[in-house]
Amino acid sequence: MWEGYADPSFVKAFEEEHHCKVSASYMGSSDELVAKLRGGSAGNYDIISPSSDVATSIASAGLAAPLDLSKIPGYTQLSAQLTSLPLVRVNGQVYGVPFMWGPDPLIYDTTVSRSLRIVGTCFGSKYRGKISVWDDLSTVYMAAQVLGYDRPDSSRLYNLSDEQLEAVKKSCWS
Repeated sequence: MWEGYADPSFVKAFEEEHHCKVSASYMGSSDELVAKLRGGSAGNYDIISPSSDVATSIASAGLAAPLDLSKIPGYTQLSAQLTSLPLVRVNGQVYGVPFMWGPDPLIYDTTVSRSLRIVGTCFGSKYRGKISVWDDLSTVYMAAQVLGYDRPDSSRLYNLSDEQLEAVKKSCWS
């Protein structure tokens, strides 16, 4: 779980209502979560909150159990844009309940560039060597989106060809 996801203001109320004790474990990255699960810790967690860059691989590797949606009555009230995402579905089973999405943040120095309007600008030669990105799998997906590899099917981000992956690497790390 990412730091801050187990905010004491709602954890306490949850514990009181459900007569349980929440013991949160925080991970520094998606890679760390997957390593812990693969290392034999999967049985130690009742709930995990993986980011989209590893959700499918966790389910596919058997590191999570499918959900019984009959025990989640609010599931049908979620946006179809969330529930239809392939990242938490494997072999017809649902392994996760996506509850939000958002952009990867981009922070830049406005004294250097006041015209930086889209993420794609970062990958142009004008900024080569002046922009750093997080060395993490999520950056691969962000760059693949900038290059258009998510169109027309966003699940293509998680199955890049070797050529596409090379283009992503070149756009971020060269």
